[in-house]
Amino acid sequence: MQLVGRASELAALRRMAAAPGPRLVLVEGEAGIGKTSLVRELGAARWAYGVDEGAPPLWLWRQLVPDVRPDAAGDRFALVGELRAALAGGGLLVVDDVQWADEPSLLVLHRLLRAGAPVVVCATRRTGESGAGWDRVGPDLLSGPDVARLAVGGLPDEAAADLVRAVAATGDAGAGPVAEPAAEPAADTTDVAWAVRVGGGNPLFLRELARSSPAAVGRSMGGVGDVITARVRRLDAPVQRLLRAASLLAEDVELTVVARLLDEPTVACLPAVSAALAAGLLVDSGGGRFRFAHGLVRTVLAAQTPLQEAVVLHLRAAEALEDLHRHGLSAVSADIARHRAAVAVVGDRAPAVAWARRAAEDATRALAHEEAARLYRSALDCGGAALPPAERAESLLGLAAAEAAAGRHPETLAACREAVDLAPELVARAALLLEAIGERDRDRTVETWCVRALATATGAVRVRLLARLAEARYYGGDVEGARAPAAEAVAAAAEDSRQSVEARVAALRARQLTCSGPEFSGERAGLAAQMTALGEDCGRPDVELWGRLWTVDVLFERGDLGGIEVELTRLRSCVERRPGPLPRWHLLVATAALAQARGDLATARELGEEAFALLDALGHPAATGAFLSLLGGLGRHAGHSPDVAAPVIDDVGEVRAQLFARLGPAVALVESGRTAEAARLYRLTGPPREWEIPPYFRVQALAVGAQIAVGLGLPADVAWFVEALAPYADGHVVGGAGAANYLGPVALILGSCAAALGDLDGAVQHLTAALATSERIGAPGFAVEAACELGAVHLRRGDPAGRLLLTRARPTAVELGMAPWTARIDELLSRDGGPLTAREREVAELVAQGWSNREIAAALVLSERTVGNHVQHILTKLGVSNRGRIAAWMSSGMSSSPDARRPAPP
Repeated sequence: MQLVGRASELAALRRMAAAPGPRLVLVEGEAGIGKTSLVRELGAARWAYGVDEGAPPLWLWRQLVPDVRPDAAGDRFALVGELRAALAGGGLLVVDDVQWADEPSLLVLHRLLRAGAPVVVCATRRTGESGAGWDRVGPDLLSGPDVARLAVGGLPDEAAADLVRAVAATGDAGAGPVAEPAAEPAADTTDVAWAVRVGGGNPLFLRELARSSPAAVGRSMGGVGDVITARVRRLDAPVQRLLRAASLLAEDVELTVVARLLDEPTVACLPAVSAALAAGLLVDSGGGRFRFAHGLVRTVLAAQTPLQEAVVLHLRAAEALEDLHRHGLSAVSADIARHRAAVAVVGDRAPAVAWARRAAEDATRALAHEEAARLYRSALDCGGAALPPAERAESLLGLAAAEAAAGRHPETLAACREAVDLAPELVARAALLLEAIGERDRDRTVETWCVRALATATGAVRVRLLARLAEARYYGGDVEGARAPAAEAVAAAAEDSRQSVEARVAALRARQLTCSGPEFSGERAGLAAQMTALGEDCGRPDVELWGRLWTVDVLFERGDLGGIEVELTRLRSCVERRPGPLPRWHLLVATAALAQARGDLATARELGEEAFALLDALGHPAATGAFLSLLGGLGRHAGHSPDVAAPVIDDVGEVRAQLFARLGPAVALVESGRTAEAARLYRLTGPPREWEIPPYFRVQALAVGAQIAVGLGLPADVAWFVEALAPYADGHVVGGAGAANYLGPVALILGSCAAALGDLDGAVQHLTAALATSERIGAPGFAVEAACELGAVHLRRGDPAGRLLLTRARPTAVELGMAPWTARIDELLSRDGGPLTAREREVAELVAQGWSNREIAAALVLSERTVGNHVQHILTKLGVSNRGRIAAWMSSGMSSSPDARRPAPP
């Protein structure tokens, strides 16, 4: 047995499928063109097929990896991780009719391919048709880098004739490969020519024509559907009735269910089934289940079933499934909902609404949130105007919860608003469905609803509403207004130990958020202890995890690196008891930050890359920010990547997002000597005193801003940063909220600022403290940095202690791979009381700010050639090779006048 006329397509498909995974191979063509037959030749062991409606949640993966089941207590990312582990051995997966696959299954497929699962997925797609899932996810799937597409067209006339003769000669009843044509074709030459002309090269159409004749079906027909209809009509009435009933069921049908539809004993249906099998319209799937030989056969029969008969059959199907699967309804609830929805057309709407909602709940438990949303919308559609407002509002809140879990925030808000308009008494539930996400219009709505609901709320609901109100105000910018409801939530939860775990967790998280500034370090330590104890008491490692992470944050703020090592051991235990990508990511990020603080830069980068790969492959939004934060810390000591670039910043979003997106790249550019690019980014942040900084980012933003201002030679801004950082002089600069990096003692930043402003006594005081702190806590990279800055100050004062500090720091800098700081130490040691003349220093300052020779010449009233000579002399005296190194040298020797100003470039 072999395919007819598909040698080139099969060779191309085999080449595509042989490439290493992850890879998606899409075989496309019209219905009946032979896509499935072609893919069968690959011999894949794992097959799945898409179903337009009625399949269980995540149906593709239930077929492909049946041993993996979603954990309702987990998340979609954990499910992808489990599937990736199950598919670690690689192989070929086939998805037939991918255009009908449910959206959650397609999203998981997309994430698996991004996660690097070593599989090749070969999917067939019927062109011209698609379901809602494919419309949403298909474009993203096809935009990946490892996608191959094979278009399958009609057979050429010669191959089409061979196929017709082969089917006619062998009586081929299947839909798969056919034998080579017989030596003496059984079909009449005239009939073969007619079939080739009418069939248009479509193998399914040609097969049906080969089994017919012009006289049987007429020489004028609309397409393969007409031929299938004519063929079915030639069968006995009981066979036709069985096929019509089966066409309204799923792709894979149970004979016992079909018998219920026909109101006959199962055994009485066997003759009709045998006839359908012999006719090649059904295929035996085993275990009393059957499938249509081609999906188009089912489609044609279902479309031609009269409405009255279809309604009766759908009702019987629903009742049969409810009875036969009464002990496992979750597996068939979506199919029952589909049948009940078809019956609702005659007015029996209540069962349709009830089953759609039940199926939606099953989908939610299976983490198929998009499918749950579809089913809730089906409930609303089935109920229509007859659905009472209270019931409609309930379905809307179910829809909102599904949309929220799917991450579709506008749809969540719209459903909640409609529910509250219909049933104002549900305002508390609506408020609790809407998380505060930093969109101020949305957060104001949440705040308004929380205030309304709190007027009557009691118990756990009141605690959760207070927590949500605090979050809405906090993310809306009212930090002070958020603290009172958060504190009240914690107090209310503490007064009544019977409060639910969820309510107590919500209260603690809200309070921790509103106390995220460094001035609340002590209180956050207490909140961390409470959250940890709560998780331990109720056996919830996911709750304990947050307490451990909060403890790590506080220890970083205090510079207790030894304490962090101990806490990470406990955090690792939480992750082992609650496996999944997110807990592991948190552990990797915290461990990488500690390695960076300890000066183990290679290990820190390796862990950071592992953490980034873990979540980025799953499409999680947290992946990038934490990794960039770590790279910034590593780059300060080891040097930044040469390809560091300013981001596209035409429209970053709200003020806080702009600040985050600009400060990180700006400091990297400054430290790389690219001051002009850094200055552009820095200017776009606006005056520092007007920055809108969340408390958890305050010290880090001020510290980074101060480093940029020093690098750009902006003494007024430097002075402002010194004043803003003064209250935190004894603290440390950390990423916060699950620390992603460590930037050393605040005293180190203050010392650098004081040196830049010419306050050499203040610089010595702060830098000496920073050096002592860094050595005490075991942060050698920051000890090198402090020694280098302090040595530079001593050299400026003519104190020989500077040379000793630098000499002692150099071996550590070399050992840690701190190339920029090793070079800086060498530059400082090569100086002899300051090699530059006053004019050369003036030129060097402007070079450090990114000015061109032409701009410097205009500002200093010199010729451009003279400026060029000065720049060359500066390079020679400093022993450096480019203008960026001049900027690095000048960062330790800026003008001693705190009020120094330079004219703007002309």
